[in-house]
Amino acid sequence: MKTAHLLSAFAALAMICAPAAARQQTQGDGTARSKVKPARLIEFTGDREFLKESSRLRVWRGEVGYTLAIDAAGAPVDCELAEKFRMNYVNEKLCDVLMKHHSFEPAKDASGTPVEGSYEGRLNFAEIRQKG
Repeated sequence: MKTAHLLSAFAALAMICAPAAARQQTQGDGTARSKVKPARLIEFTGDREFLKESSRLRVWRGEVGYTLAIDAAGAPVDCELAEKFRMNYVNEKLCDVLMKHHSFEPAKDASGTPVEGSYEGRLNFAEIRQKG
């Protein structure tokens, strides 16, 4: 009988402590990624070009999400659309415009040395038209 009470007490204690231990591990995981300052957008100058290319390619979405890979010099080197189009050339053409018209301050590690990073963004067609 005493053993059953002890086991249930240990089980209850384990259920209470396990989530707290998991939170500690994820908050301060000490990985290199947690110590990197992300790439910072300096400027996007491609509003008109993106709108023109989208219209030419007959893109009928309200917005386009994307991720750009940024090298240690702050230049975009790769692009991936969040929701790809069926025709690969549409993805490639839109990514060409995105990579050409973004400029960044590169990501930096804990010592301040520039490193590779990434940038996620979304372009909303209604907002772009209002600017123009």
